[in-house]
Amino acid sequence: MVRWMADEELSMLLRRYYGGEGGLWTVIREHIAAELKRCGIEGVRHIRFRRRDDGYEVIIEDASGYETEV
Repeated sequence: MVRWMADEELSMLLRRYYGGEGGLWTVIREHIAAELKRCGIEGVRHIRFRRRDDGYEVIIEDASGYETEV
């Protein structure tokens, strides 16, 4: 598991996303993927966010145990 506090740009995107603005998930995923790449982390990941008083915590877990629904 990898965790970090979202930067200002990602926090803004998440506020808009959770506020109901559509079409942002792809941009959010790209932001997360770029950060993971900078850290040398590859592969399928499960992305979660936890709201904190000072922003959003990004929580990344290995997705090998998750199955997609058909």
